[in-house]
Amino acid sequence: MKIVTAVQKPILFAMGFLFFILSSFCFSQTAVTTQTAPQRIASLNICIDQLLWELVPHERLVSISYLTADPVWSPIAAQVKGMPVNHGLAEEIVPLKPDVIFAGEFDQRSPIELLQKLGKRVERLPLPRTLEDINDQILQLADMVGERAKAEQMVREISAQIAELQAANQGKTPLTAFWYSANGVVIGDGTLEHEFMQLAGLRNLAAERGMFGFNQLDLELLLSAKPQILIVEQGSDDAYSLAREYLSHPALRHADFKVITLPAGLSGCAATVISDVATQLKNSLAK
Repeated sequence: MKIVTAVQKPILFAMGFLFFILSSFCFSQTAVTTQTAPQRIASLNICIDQLLWELVPHERLVSISYLTADPVWSPIAAQVKGMPVNHGLAEEIVPLKPDVIFAGEFDQRSPIELLQKLGKRVERLPLPRTLEDINDQILQLADMVGERAKAEQMVREISAQIAELQAANQGKTPLTAFWYSANGVVIGDGTLEHEFMQLAGLRNLAAERGMFGFNQLDLELLLSAKPQILIVEQGSDDAYSLAREYLSHPALRHADFKVITLPAGLSGCAATVISDVATQLKNSLAK
């Protein structure tokens, strides 16, 4: 039988009281977080719209970008039909009395500054430039709207798809490739596309030529490099334009390389397409 001494009793009492206080504090913090999560959310950015559509109950969205409702630009246009839209103007947003307004790094400054002067809470999210940035942005946005659990699930799914892409091509001889876009542009180092190519075990010929970011490359130079793979995004060959004629050039159609077509949007709204891009790239390379 264990005997508790007179000295030990105050210590045990103090420890119990401290545990009670900490438990109450944690509970109250959770309750406050739940209660203060913004219930009226507006967004001026098509990419943030798509993330919010995944993360929060749709009735909490009081306004989204008009681009998100346009099927030319948005993969969720049909789903958001009937949602209130805005054109990034302060006079459209203020009457809605949002608890928070989300904007992207490159959205117009003047309406955002006006909204801030009017005392509105505006959160600007940077454009993700790496795979790590994407996961960070998803979690950051989720914390702002009180939906951490959903975001963590999204991040787990993205990480799993990326891991599968990397594992599928590990140990194989790297194939040479260009990530080719409209207007004869190839994508070099310092981009998400380059990071994807590395994960897939591809040699980015643009990066090997010292190219950084997006660069125009003459068709003759592209063909003389003799890539084994040419990657294009779905949106690049959907619509007719002078810029996109490069992708339908007879020299490209008859060249001796494999063309892999991926879902569009990695350079724009990466967070919402990254899993699909990873899966499609893995499956295409396996064929």
